[in-house]
Amino acid sequence: MPTLKKLFHRLTTPVSELDMARLRQFCASLPGVTPIGEAEPRQEISVVGEITTVRIVPRAGSPSLEATIRDGSGSLVAVWTGRRQIAGVSPGKRLVVSGRGAPEGPGRRLLILNPRYELL
Repeated sequence: MPTLKKLFHRLTTPVSELDMARLRQFCASLPGVTPIGEAEPRQEISVVGEITTVRIVPRAGSPSLEATIRDGSGSLVAVWTGRRQIAGVSPGKRLVVSGRGAPEGPGRRLLILNPRYELL
C-alpha cells in the first residue's frame, strides 16, 4: 500500500513542488553547508543550491555578473564584480558558494559579493 500512496502523491503533486523537494533533499545531503533560509547577514557562510537566473548588471562603468541561487529553503544573490561571464555558471547548474553575506540584495535577499564557488 505505501508504494501506491507514493505513486498517487507523485502523480497529483505539481512538478515544481517535486523538483523543489528533490533540491532540498540534495542540498541537505551535503555536509558543512548552511541552508539559505537560515543564513545570517554579516556571517561567513557556505551554501549549496541551484542557479535560477544569471544576468549582467552595469555598475559604475564596470559590469557585474549576478546569479540567483536557491536551495528550497530560500534564495540569495551571488555577485561577481568586473565579470561578464564565468564558465559553468549558468541557469540549472548546482554549486557551492562561500563568503560573507550582505543584508540588502536585490528583492531584499541575502547578497554575497565575489564569493568563492565550486561547481557540482
